Amino acid sequence: MSITSPVIEKHPSGFRLVYEDVYATDIRDLWQAITTPERLARWMVDLTGEFRAGGTWSVVADRDEPSWATGTVTACEAPRSFTTTWHAVGEDPTELTVTLDDVEGGTRMRLVHTGIRSIFYGAGWQTYLERLASHIAGKEHPHEWHARFAELSPAYEERFGAL
Repeated sequence: MSITSPVIEKHPSGFRLVYEDVYATDIRDLWQAITTPERLARWMVDLTGEFRAGGTWSVVADRDEPSWATGTVTACEAPRSFTTTWHAVGEDPTELTVTLDDVEGGTRMRLVHTGIRSIFYGAGWQTYLERLASHIAGKEHPHEWHARFAELSPAYEERFGAL
């Protein structure tokens, strides 16, 4: 599966990224893949916490370093949607909303990240979502994360620069 190029929009608090794709699995499986720490670790990062309304999460840090991102789940309707704050170290908090819908051929996931200021979220999210697609398909990730991010970054820099 190739991840569809996202919508990138200017927003009063920075930029908004919107990714939307269909994954060949049922809604409960995709929900588990995007909300349970054990599954998230297979395609994204190690997290601690809970994806429930009022729950908090944090990226597990390397060695003795602090977490590089934390959040609070502000809304959750399992297995259909959640909204969370996304607070990366050194950045203002942003908002991430993920919605899932049953469709022919699987589950449509719509990921909307609002308020970002760093253009690096574009290539970062695409890299993670490609890894999610591989995970759902039961395949090895086709690219090492940093290499794929570096490959995608120039096109995103151009798209953000044109706004």
